[in-house]
Amino acid sequence: MASSLGYQPNPYVSALMTQIRTSRKPSEKGALALLVDVLKSREWDAHESYRVYYKGVARRSVELGFNLVRFFLNEPGMEAKDVDKILHTRGIRGLILAPPYLGNKKLDIHWERYACVGTGYGWAEQQLDRVAHDHDQNVVIAFQKLSELGYRRIGMCVSPFYANGRGTRWLDGFLACQYRLPQKQQVPLFVGSVEDHSFSAFRQWYRKWKPDVLVSTYGHEKQWLDEMGLRIPKDIGMAYLIRPSKSKCAGIDDRYEHIGATTVELVASKITFNQYGIPAIPKMILIEGRWLNGKSVLSQH
Repeated sequence: MASSLGYQPNPYVSALMTQIRTSRKPSEKGALALLVDVLKSREWDAHESYRVYYKGVARRSVELGFNLVRFFLNEPGMEAKDVDKILHTRGIRGLILAPPYLGNKKLDIHWERYACVGTGYGWAEQQLDRVAHDHDQNVVIAFQKLSELGYRRIGMCVSPFYANGRGTRWLDGFLACQYRLPQKQQVPLFVGSVEDHSFSAFRQWYRKWKPDVLVSTYGHEKQWLDEMGLRIPKDIGMAYLIRPSKSKCAGIDDRYEHIGATTVELVASKITFNQYGIPAIPKMILIEGRWLNGKSVLSQH
């Protein structure tokens, strides 16, 4: 009706109303729901990256005046349709799909009721606005920093899941970096993991291409380097694309806490502007990581 009458919001009034809303107490503002799709609470809480992410979500929710409620869809009696009824009954309008985000099409939820945001790269067709790591830029940052340290033959290893899965973009960044290197410095990507017993193939790849530093997602390949008798960082350097917070190794801090906080900000913005349901054109906000030096690389190679 307002649109048919030619109404257009005044940005100054909208800003004032936003300030008024954010000054209310949490009990007056309501709550945000955090949905975890594929893991039970104990499994999700045991994952360091998700704990860091949740810290950012919880902190920013308090700062913006929201209570935060978690729902684990793998727990008994917590199917999506049941959670949907609970959210609707409680009047919860903000909804965050936590990582690992596998898409939202299969969830039996009335999306039109919620300002909803997904976190990370899903493995199904994407419909929601999302906040995620800037994977390819994080690889570029790692290559730049390792080059500055004097490394010339930079190898990279990813699991088949990350190489072939929909969404993750580490491979994009790697191919861009390799393309820009002189041909004599280029090292092909190794696809394999400790879990799928690729040690023999990894050893052949290493002997053929002789990288002087290895970029890895989580660093699980260190046990292969140990089996081969290679000393880190004397014989080969190593850098992680997802560096554990308490690690002394070099790598990328993926700023998962900031990703969590930004997700809350996006949901709060959608509530403020009455943007409910599945968007016509989904948007993605990418958060760039930062490089942290460590003992797994030489300061001057």
